[in-house]
Amino acid sequence: MTVNEHNRILAIGFGVFAAILAFTFLLLIVVSLGVFVALGITSANEPGNGPGLKISVIGGVATVVFYGLLGAIFVLPMALASWKMSKHRRRARLWGMAAAILVVMIIPLGTMLGIYGLWFFFSAEGRRFYLLAESGQSSLQPGHPG
Repeated sequence: MTVNEHNRILAIGFGVFAAILAFTFLLLIVVSLGVFVALGITSANEPGNGPGLKISVIGGVATVVFYGLLGAIFVLPMALASWKMSKHRRRARLWGMAAAILVVMIIPLGTMLGIYGLWFFFSAEGRRFYLLAESGQSSLQPGHPG
């Protein structure tokens, strides 16, 4: 396989994991907001001085902030790595290493993708590929082995 093929496979893999995680976090937000709205409605219908709708608003805001932070920590590095790697942008290797470290924790496919990514980013040809990309030279030129 050429370095361009390695790069393309990793970019697609990180993009797929970013999409899966983003969809998962969005579903968790929707479900959690539904739970807090139901809790607020139930609490507001209770006789006496219960927390009322206040618990619904506080819980909903906390849910969105919590999953927003998780999305920023896990989804953004993978999405940026995928985009930068596919477009041969500056710092693609740095974002790719961050994404590989994050995706390694997702067993079993993420572990395989993460180890493969770290192997590629730290290999001599991977380093050379990204040094050429950052210096503005393309490794896609005719006659180039990568």
